[in-house]
Amino acid sequence: MSLPANTGSSRSWPTACTSRSILRWPTRSRSPSGREAVGTRPRRPPGGGGSLKRGGGGGARALLLLAALSWLVGCGRFSDQGVAARAGDWTLTEQRLAELLVLAQPYPLDSLAVDQLADLWVSAAALSQRAAAGDSLLGSEAREESTWLDRREALLEADRRQRLGEDAAREAGSPEEVFREGSLRLIAHTLRRVGPETSSSERLLQQRTVERLLGIIAEGGGWDQVVAESEDVDSRQRGGLLGLFAAGELPSTLDRVAFRLQPGQVSGVTQSAQGFHLLYRPRFEEVETLFADLLFERFLAQADAGAAAGVRSARSFAIAPGAPVVIGRMAEDPAEWLDSEQVLASWEDGALTAAVVSRVLLFFSPESLTELTEVGEAERISLINDIGTRELRLADARQRGLTLDPVVAERLSLLHDEEIEYWAGALEFESAESSSRDAVARYMERVASRREEARSLPPLLDAWILGRTETRVRGRGVLAAIVLARGMLAEAGRTGGAGPGGAAGSGS
Repeated sequence: MSLPANTGSSRSWPTACTSRSILRWPTRSRSPSGREAVGTRPRRPPGGGGSLKRGGGGGARALLLLAALSWLVGCGRFSDQGVAARAGDWTLTEQRLAELLVLAQPYPLDSLAVDQLADLWVSAAALSQRAAAGDSLLGSEAREESTWLDRREALLEADRRQRLGEDAAREAGSPEEVFREGSLRLIAHTLRRVGPETSSSERLLQQRTVERLLGIIAEGGGWDQVVAESEDVDSRQRGGLLGLFAAGELPSTLDRVAFRLQPGQVSGVTQSAQGFHLLYRPRFEEVETLFADLLFERFLAQADAGAAAGVRSARSFAIAPGAPVVIGRMAEDPAEWLDSEQVLASWEDGALTAAVVSRVLLFFSPESLTELTEVGEAERISLINDIGTRELRLADARQRGLTLDPVVAERLSLLHDEEIEYWAGALEFESAESSSRDAVARYMERVASRREEARSLPPLLDAWILGRTETRVRGRGVLAAIVLARGMLAEAGRTGGAGPGGAAGSGS
């Protein structure tokens, strides 16, 4: 059993999704989006960038929704009647959104989940329009937005190596000895997602899928066969690898299982809040170079964290009054703060602005952002200290003349090119046979019917594109689409039909 050869070539390793996630550095996570927004609010696909969320429609609430609609209908603009979302002069009608919901079943018919589907349409429509308008998605501005966090983290890594590399190498010791001792473990997984909204039948199907995958291993199949069916898109591209963990750093259920595994062993079916997993602990021979690199990076980060308080003290680092409160407000919608110059912390010759923090928060998961709105002042201060120290270190590194390794810069540039190439194909940028509006409609059908996984642009690139297009998701339009979808499903159940016909066609 072996991991794919290219598992070390990804942008960055995902952090564990633990209860302390807001204090961990984000890795291309997703942020929530508000309703009734215009212009700059990034929109996210269902399931936080993985496959379309699965699940039943929940309890029947059509009467409640209809009552709400009867009150709301008089409050909207006449031009918005029948519209669920807008992107430029394109519209996603309530009827069309309802048809997509029927096509997506089983899919939760609640406003949060349906908002996410509408958000995906908004992002796809805005991207298609900007491409048609001639915006350079491969130009320097788009490329810089797409790779902003990766470039910063790579420069910080180079700075740490320059300052602390020799000490960290001594502390890390022999990678093989550390691997054999087992206190730090490289863990991979395969995941089939379930959530609170998932129906019992769908939950059982997901569990049986993981049991079938375990059977493939038992019959001598390879890990690559199993991980190919994982619904964790980011880790799947790395052979399922999650990262290097000490005991207690994974969610509790996964942690117990991971630290019982021997090298080369696959776990039984393991359930977490995310869904059903198989965990795999690779053999040292499979991951020797990768393990050594991650071990060194871990000790670098620990040494840097140990020195952080000292450097803040030496540089008179101070958090602005009220900054923790502002962080809580920012977590509600980071995109609203992208242009804010409000100072949250300062030090000799430098400052941390809300604009920088908002860029970082766009990479946090919805769960982490919700947690950030609920935690106390101490946790928010810790986050400001963390981001502020990174900003201070970056400024110092640049002042010393440290620049991004050209090899790393080229790799990140190629990853951006691959991202745009995917979207050019998915949204048919170069097609002369049909309109871009029809291409977006076909893309949405493929996602709704799970013939294509929902995927999002890098958060800052998404925000950059949406900032060039007037966009809006109407809460009342979403509610109306839910009511329509419930009616279609009820009618299909009475007649024995399969739902609305003519789902193909334009996106408006």
